[in-house]
Amino acid sequence: MKHTIDTGLDRELSRTAIDRAMGAYKERFSAYQPRFEWTSADQGEFGFEAKGVKLQGTIAIHDRKIDVDMHVPLLFRVFQGKAMDVIEEQVNLWVGKVKRGEL
Repeated sequence: MKHTIDTGLDRELSRTAIDRAMGAYKERFSAYQPRFEWTSADQGEFGFEAKGVKLQGTIAIHDRKIDVDMHVPLLFRVFQGKAMDVIEEQVNLWVGKVKRGEL
């Protein structure tokens, strides 16, 4: 499941927003064993576990947008639209903080 989010941010600011968001989520949702690591300057891999199911995906940074590609098991694909809505909402929350100079 691939989704593009328009951020209006350059690559450096997008990376800052992602770093801060992932750090906060690792603390806040530690029970889900969230992980994130950069695999290159503009791409990272994430994963977490929910109800015994491991979910993983990638984030790619581009000028003014972020691509999120999450691998969703067949059984959970009925929820993928809601999952992307939540991801986009959270990305926009952290992008807003960057735009306001809060990070």
